[in-house]
Amino acid sequence: MFVKRPLIVTTLSSKDWPQILGRGVLSALLFFGFSMGHPLWIMGAIFHQVPLFSVGLQYGVRNLLFSAFLSLSCVLVLNGITHALVYGLFFVGPCFLITFQALRHHTSAKNKVRWYPSGRIVAYLTAYIVGLTVLLSSALLLGDNLQVLQQALSKGLAQYNKNVEALYQPFIAQLVLILPAFFASFLFILTLINAIFAQNILEKFKCNIRPTPTMGEFELPWWPWWSIAGLGVLAFFGKGGIELISLNVLGALLNAFLMEGLAIIHIYATKYEQRNLFLWIFYTLMVVFGWLALPVLIVGIFEPWLNLKERFGKI
Repeated sequence: MFVKRPLIVTTLSSKDWPQILGRGVLSALLFFGFSMGHPLWIMGAIFHQVPLFSVGLQYGVRNLLFSAFLSLSCVLVLNGITHALVYGLFFVGPCFLITFQALRHHTSAKNKVRWYPSGRIVAYLTAYIVGLTVLLSSALLLGDNLQVLQQALSKGLAQYNKNVEALYQPFIAQLVLILPAFFASFLFILTLINAIFAQNILEKFKCNIRPTPTMGEFELPWWPWWSIAGLGVLAFFGKGGIELISLNVLGALLNAFLMEGLAIIHIYATKYEQRNLFLWIFYTLMVVFGWLALPVLIVGIFEPWLNLKERFGKI
């Protein structure tokens, strides 16, 4: 059994508190970049979770709470209560969840520390983001939110070309329906990138509490497969709001299977002497040619039946 209470670093020096509080302020300032509109500010804002993750993964969950509280207070002062709620719910929440689960551990009889599996951490993140997707999808159905969003996107296109607006109007109407799924995917990927980046920085300076897990150890629990089957049925047979919510939740859930597929790629890469080079080339191609994510997603979904991890592990 893994302990419910994660490992907490309680011995702090006078030099640690400026780090904890300063990183919270830095996170708030970086998040402010989203509202600036300038590409450089937005690039910085993409990594606004890194300071918070670095606090949690170096000093523990309790000290992350102090840093996050200060960060939320700064966002509240700089941007107002709406931005603070968005920041807390969509960015601080996942940061706290991942840190809490990542620091759970179990000590065996031989005093060997076993850390909570990375696949289950991603499953928790997926469940959290699925909940947010349900919330956003439900919000689209309230009042005239759907029509307002469609009009906003249409006006945005009209600023560039009025003919394009009329041409893509049917596409916009369909795109708005699945925007929660797109946002969920963005949030999922962004959170994991920030967490991995923060952990790598801490490991480089030997400040990390937990050793960095490898993708070869990644394995999802069974509930995502049961969920995708149920959601597929609801999306196919459901109507109206049920169909809309099911489709968006299904899109959010697929991110976990993409990670399962990437774990297979990492295991396959071990057969090459230049493993890191192979992975760099693969990830570059996947970013440039987005369609490469599709076969990775498919093998991730069917991994329990294909058993590719075990097969590639024997090569």
